[in-house]
Amino acid sequence: MTNNNIIYFNKDLKGCDEKILPKIGIRGRRAVELACMGLPIVPGFIIDSDLTVKLPRINVREQIESYIAQIEKETGKKFGDKKKPLMLKLVISSDLNIPFFPSIHNIGMNKDTVEAFGNFTGKDFAYGEYLFLMRSLATKIFDLDEETISKIESGLSKKPTVDQISKVIEQYKKHFGENFSEDVYEQLILIMKKAAEKYCDSDIDVDNSLSIMVQAMVYGNFGENSYSGSYFTRDIVTGDPEIQGEFLKNEFDYSGKKGQEIKKIDKKYFDKFTEIAKKVEENFKEIRNIKFTIEEGDFWLVEQRIVDEKSTQAQIKTLLDLNKNKKISDDFLISSIKPGQLNELLHPVIDPRSVKNIKSIKGGIAGSTGAAIGRVFFSTPKLLEEYKKAIMHGGDTNLILVLVSSYAEDVKAIEVAQGVVTCEGGFSSHAPVVARSLGKVAMVQPEMKIKGNSFTIAGKTVKEGDYISINVPYYEEPTLYLGKVELIEPDFKKNGLFDFLEIVERHIGEFNVRANADQGRDATLANDFKANGIGLCRTEHMFFNEKRIMKFREMIIAKNYEERLKVLEALKPMQRSDFYELFKIMAGKPVTIRLLDAPLHEFLPRTEESMQEFIKYMQGRNKSLKADEIRARCEELEEMNPMLGHRGCRVAVTYPEIYEMQCKAIFEAACMLKKEGIEVVPEIMIPIVMSEQEIKFIKNGKKIEGKEVRGIRDIKDEVLEEYGISELDYKVGTMIELPAAALLSGSIAEYAEFFSFGTNDLTQTTYGLSRDDSNSFFPDYSLYDLMKENPFKVLGEPVKELIAISTLRGRLTRPDLKIGLCGEHGANPDNIAFCIETGLNYVSCSPYAIPLAKLGIAQYNIAKK
Repeated sequence: MTNNNIIYFNKDLKGCDEKILPKIGIRGRRAVELACMGLPIVPGFIIDSDLTVKLPRINVREQIESYIAQIEKETGKKFGDKKKPLMLKLVISSDLNIPFFPSIHNIGMNKDTVEAFGNFTGKDFAYGEYLFLMRSLATKIFDLDEETISKIESGLSKKPTVDQISKVIEQYKKHFGENFSEDVYEQLILIMKKAAEKYCDSDIDVDNSLSIMVQAMVYGNFGENSYSGSYFTRDIVTGDPEIQGEFLKNEFDYSGKKGQEIKKIDKKYFDKFTEIAKKVEENFKEIRNIKFTIEEGDFWLVEQRIVDEKSTQAQIKTLLDLNKNKKISDDFLISSIKPGQLNELLHPVIDPRSVKNIKSIKGGIAGSTGAAIGRVFFSTPKLLEEYKKAIMHGGDTNLILVLVSSYAEDVKAIEVAQGVVTCEGGFSSHAPVVARSLGKVAMVQPEMKIKGNSFTIAGKTVKEGDYISINVPYYEEPTLYLGKVELIEPDFKKNGLFDFLEIVERHIGEFNVRANADQGRDATLANDFKANGIGLCRTEHMFFNEKRIMKFREMIIAKNYEERLKVLEALKPMQRSDFYELFKIMAGKPVTIRLLDAPLHEFLPRTEESMQEFIKYMQGRNKSLKADEIRARCEELEEMNPMLGHRGCRVAVTYPEIYEMQCKAIFEAACMLKKEGIEVVPEIMIPIVMSEQEIKFIKNGKKIEGKEVRGIRDIKDEVLEEYGISELDYKVGTMIELPAAALLSGSIAEYAEFFSFGTNDLTQTTYGLSRDDSNSFFPDYSLYDLMKENPFKVLGEPVKELIAISTLRGRLTRPDLKIGLCGEHGANPDNIAFCIETGLNYVSCSPYAIPLAKLGIAQYNIAKK
C-alpha cells in the first residue's frame, strides 16, 4: 500500500512506485524487497526522504494512525493497549551503509503498557526494555552528556531491581519534559520529528537522502513457543547449500548469549527457513543473511542484508547453483566475479577465526598471491639444512625464507619453502617471479629490517626459528602475522573453480591464454586450467636446480671453447629431458622456449657460503685449480649494469655454442616424441634482440674467414637427419623487449615467425625504470599523481604505443605473424582488453594466473556483445 510519500509494507505488497525506492534508503529497500517476495516480513511503513525532511513542520498523526491500525490487525496487538500492547521501532534509513544512524526500539512504552508487556515477557525484561528506550532517546535523539546520564542512573545497582529502574525512568521523563509523552501516538510522532530534525540537518546527510521506517517490534521471549535468531542462506565459507546460523529459544536476541545451531530448531521451522533461503537467493542472486523472530508460533522476518563476509568459494558455488537451475545466465555468472577473487580458490587462505590474538602488520608489495605459515630462516643454506632435519626427524617442514633480496642460488630454498619475504624489490623482482613460477607465496616488506638472524618490524623482533604467517591477497595489501595461524587449503574440484572455468571457457572466443612454465608440474597445472600451450619457458630457470647450478657455473667460468663445450655436452641431456617432458605434457600445443636470457653473472655465487661450495665443487673436478683463480674468474664476469649488458642473444654471439646446445636439446626431444607418435609444436624464441641482424645471425648462422657459426636451421637439419625424421613443424621468433626492436619490427619480422612482448623489460627500457628499485620512490609518484598506475602491473601508454607500432609493422611484413604478450601483465584485465583490441593472439602468464586471464577475456567479450 502506497500513499504519496509513505509506503506500507507487509507480505501482501505487490510492488510499489519505482520512483520512491531511491528515496527510502538501504534499510527501507531491504524491507520492501522481502515484502514484494510475499515473505512474512514484520509489517511497517516508510516515510520517504522528501517527506522526512518536512516532518518537524507538518502534522502526520492521522496518516500514522491509519498505518498503525493496519499493523495492529496483522500482529494481533494494539498500540498503547493495557492487555497486549504493540511496540514499535524507528529506523533512520539512509543510502549510506554505515552505523551512524540509529534505531529506536520499544516506542509505545508507558506506565500502563510496560505492565501489560511484562505479563508476556516478565517484569524484569519489560522494565529493562523501557529503560533501553529511555537511554536510546537520551543518547541518540537528545544528546545528553555522560555526566548527566550517570547522574540520572546513579540509583541503579549492578543488577537493578524493577523499583530502581522505575525511578530512573521517571528521572529521564522529567529531564525530557514535553519531548516525551505518555500518549503513545504523541510519543511516536515526537520521536519521529526529533529524529528528522536532528539527522536531516546533520553534516552526513549532504543529499537529504534520509527516510524513516517504523516497524512493529516482535520478541523471541514472548512465550514458550517463541524464538529469535538469524541465518545465512547457505554456508558462507564453503558455499554448501545448507542454511547456517543460530537461534535462541524464548529469549530476546539482545541477550548476548551464544545461540544453538539453526539445524537444531524444530523441523517445521528449519524447513521453512530453507524454503525462504532458496527464494531469497533466487531473487537476489546471492547469499543473504536473514534475521527472524518467532513470536508465540507466529513466524516473522525482521530484516535481510547483503553478506560482505562471504568467501569467493561460497559466492561462486551460489552462482553455479543458480546457473544450473536456469535462474541466471552465463553472462551474469561470469560478470559477477572479479578476476582477482579467483586467487582465493587457487591458493590456501587464512582462516579468519585463527588470527584474533596474533599481531599483524598490513602493508608491503604483493609478489605472489596466497597464504603461508612457517618458521623463519635468513639464508638458503640454513633453510635447506633445517628442511633436511625436519624430514629426517619428522619435524615441521613449513619454512619461510626471509632475505634482503634473492638471487639464482636461492631458488632451491624458495622451492622447498612455503613462502619468501624480502625487504627489497618489487612485483617483478627475482623472488616474486620465481615464487609465481613455483606456486609459492611471496611479498616484499620494505619496513622490515634484517639484522643477522632476526628481523624487526613495527617494534617487534622475530628470531630465526620463530613462526610467521603471510597473507598475500590479490585485491588488497598483504599482511604479515607474527605467529602461527590456520590455513584453509584449496580443492579445485570441490571449491567450484573447475566448474566455473568450464562455463568461462565457452565465452573465450579465439583469443588464447598460454602458460609461463619451466617444469613439468607447471605444465600439468596449466593443462588443468586448459591453457592453449606454453607461451614462455624460461630455460635459465632449468639450471637453478641444485644438481645443475654447479655444472652451469662451471660452463660459465670455462677458460676456452673446448672446456665450455665439454660442460655443455653434460648439460644437454638435462635440457633435453626437460623439453621432452614439456612437449609430452603439452602434446599438440605450442611450446615457446626462450633461449638463455639472464646475464651469465646472475648464476655466479653471491655469498661466501655459496662461493665456498662452488670452489669445493670445482676443485673436485680439477684438483690443480686454486681458490683464488676461481674467485678471480667470477669477478671478471661481474657486470655494472647486467640488465642491459651481456645477456640474451648477445651471449649467443659471444658464445654461440650455448644456444647450439639448447637448440639441439629442443630438436632431439621433439624428434624422440615424433618417433613415439606424439605431436610437438616447438617455438624457439630469441631474447633481447635489438635488430633483424641478430635474429638473422642466430637463425641462419654465419661463415667468416676461419670461423663458422651454425644457425638454428643447420642444427635442425642435422638432428632430423640423425633421428631419421623427414620434417618437423617448428617456428623461430623473438621477444620484443626493447624500444629499438619495437620500432624495427618490420625488418625483424622478415626472420621472426612470431613475436612475444616481454613487457617487464619493455617497461624498464621505455621508462628507464628499474623494476627492482622503483618501489623506493614510486609511492611518492603516486602521492603527487605523477603516475596513475604502477607500470609493472598496468601497461603504460608509451609501452602500449610501442606494442601497437610493433604489431602493425610486423604484420605489414608478415601478415600471418603470431603475436603474444608474456609476463604477469598478461593476467590483468585492463591489459587483456588492450591486447585483444591491438590484434594480439594470446597472453601468457603463470599457471595460477590462467583462470584470472581467462575470466578477464570472457568478461571483455560479454561487455562487447
